[in-house]
Amino acid sequence: MHRNKFILLFVLLFQACIQNFPQCPMDTLTLKKECSETLKQSEKESMIQLLGAAALVSGNSSGSTLSGQALEFYNILVQYRSNGTYTLTSGTVRSFLNASKCSGTTSNHSALNRAAQKHTENMIRYNFFSHTGQDGSTPTDRVKAEGLNVGTGENIAAGYSSAEAVFDGWWNSSGHRKNMETCTYTHVGIGYAEKSSINASASYNQYWTNVFATIK
Repeated sequence: MHRNKFILLFVLLFQACIQNFPQCPMDTLTLKKECSETLKQSEKESMIQLLGAAALVSGNSSGSTLSGQALEFYNILVQYRSNGTYTLTSGTVRSFLNASKCSGTTSNHSALNRAAQKHTENMIRYNFFSHTGQDGSTPTDRVKAEGLNVGTGENIAAGYSSAEAVFDGWWNSSGHRKNMETCTYTHVGIGYAEKSSINASASYNQYWTNVFATIK
């Protein structure tokens, strides 16, 4: 049966960009050229269609500190990076085979939160889905604007109604999982927002951004 016959079909999109690896160098001009080709292929591989129902949940409105879905995702990510498992709200523990376990801590950072949250909200406000901002900015540009001059990795997603769902979506995509499992990333910022509070005409109900960085 064709998937488009289902009423509750969501198109879930995601992209991953690692700006301090060879295929995506930090040089902005080279980044735009090389990453664009990588992301075109990533879009083809990462477009997933699933049945599901949207849930109205709170987001991270301030940007500097985490709450709601953003905080829930952070807790899942920290558990996963530490021991390859995470605990659901029901108490069930999910384990992942061959998970990359990081010996160090994964800290949250207010500047990364702000960069992630602003990009998330702008994707809704201007109704686009891309690592490149509406002003032409790259993930590293946006982090630098918040006061950090570091290389970054970024995951974005749209259409996922829960932290667990977006984690699973990213985990099942090699590029996104690489960002989540790169142990040299010491800090992460998380953005989450819903279109209902910003732009009801946006294409998807929920938008997510993760920004990873190595901060010493």
